[in-house]
Amino acid sequence: MSKSLKTMGRLFAAATLGALAMLAAPAATQAQSTVRVDLASGAASQNLSLPRGKSAIIELPVDARDVLVSNPGVADAVLRTPRRIYILGVAPGTTDAVFFDASGRQILSLNIRVDQSTAALEETIRRIAPTSNVVIEAVNDGLILTGSVASASESASIEKIAARYVEKPEQIVNMLSIRGGQQVMLKVQIVEMQRNIIKQLGVDTNLVLNRLGENQWLLGNVPSFGVNGSFLGGFNGGYSFNSTNQMVTAGSGNCGDLTTTPAPPNNPANCVATGRAGDDGVNQARALIRAFERVGIVRTLAEPNITAVSGETGKFLAGGEFPVPTGRDQNGQITIEFKPYGVGLGYLPVVLSEGRISIKVSTEVSELTSEGALQIAGLNIPGLSVRRAETTVEMASGQTLMIAGLLKEQTKETIDGLPGMVGLPVLGALFRSRDYLSGETELVVLITPYLVEGTSPNRMQTPVDGLVIASDVETTLLGRLNRAANGASAQTPRGPYQAPVGYVID
Repeated sequence: MSKSLKTMGRLFAAATLGALAMLAAPAATQAQSTVRVDLASGAASQNLSLPRGKSAIIELPVDARDVLVSNPGVADAVLRTPRRIYILGVAPGTTDAVFFDASGRQILSLNIRVDQSTAALEETIRRIAPTSNVVIEAVNDGLILTGSVASASESASIEKIAARYVEKPEQIVNMLSIRGGQQVMLKVQIVEMQRNIIKQLGVDTNLVLNRLGENQWLLGNVPSFGVNGSFLGGFNGGYSFNSTNQMVTAGSGNCGDLTTTPAPPNNPANCVATGRAGDDGVNQARALIRAFERVGIVRTLAEPNITAVSGETGKFLAGGEFPVPTGRDQNGQITIEFKPYGVGLGYLPVVLSEGRISIKVSTEVSELTSEGALQIAGLNIPGLSVRRAETTVEMASGQTLMIAGLLKEQTKETIDGLPGMVGLPVLGALFRSRDYLSGETELVVLITPYLVEGTSPNRMQTPVDGLVIASDVETTLLGRLNRAANGASAQTPRGPYQAPVGYVID
């Protein structure tokens, strides 16, 4: 009992501090921090949460003689009167306080939790973000933010402010929600233009002097067309001479022409071919001119429209996937992984404020090519020609950003010729060949974000609205594949299509 009296004496010594703290607090705060104990239901056990540096009033129905606080470093008890006790929050943590009457019976078991004071933080948030509805709950050394804010940027700002009131940013749990649906639709135009020019001009000459079976002199000039690999087509013209089919025959009897069928009847077995085939001069000669020219243009266009919630990613791919071997399994079979290619888009929108959007965009245009191809275990793995761009921008809703300058230019040219003859002023053109290849590629990306909301389905229109498949008679006699709906058909379009983005409706 003497130990309890010493404890109560210490508590009485701090009574003045507790009384001043309660007098300085507003009346509404005192009413909210008052815990009244009712013994009608038996021994009372209650929970109490206090900010650090704040106090609460415990009103007991009977006189208390002893108060036991298990951890005075977290909370302290001040006995103002036998039935009114002040509980002071000292430091963040948990403890309990047990109250006993004069006969030693337990009056109240109070579970106390002391957290950080959030009054200053709440006042700061109300001043900086007056339109927000933020509720701050302190848990030991951390803070939990709940409620709603106007935008994601406002939520990030409040989280940064709250981080100043804790030791580590990891002690902040941000559970703020954004009021209203903030959805961003991205209208993207990906335009690629490819220009190719191929020119081939060559001279093919072959010359054989003297007859077959004798000493011959050979002269040849064949263009290789090393840039394109071979002659691609076009025009061939020239002159060809061949005398190797002339035969000289000799023998007994009327041999005639040994090349005729059937053979002459006059003892053809005694007829033999003698001499040499061809002429003593030019035996074979050929001179050809090959000319080819091609100009090609390839246009690639994609117009994806993707909608995503603020803070979430959106992806688009128009293309395909090709297999790539990645290894072997435990049975020795080749494992395959598919890699995408085509026109791809990925973006992450964040609504900063009313009408302002921050967008992280990555776009890519790729195609299969033989350049960089690889052959492994009989498999031909193609390469990829890729044009890729990635950026982060901030724009208003409806504004457009252009990503341009993704240029690629390639020029190849070879000249083949006979050494010593190529440089002749006029005749040199007959001994040289030219192979020329030029390619230009330019990629332009247009990006336009919009803040959008859902709408009624009656205002939507699809490409199949108004489409009716033609009957067999119309298809056979009139050559039609479809016909427009009329009257009050369910396929009648709901109205004229009017929008800055969308799809083609015939």
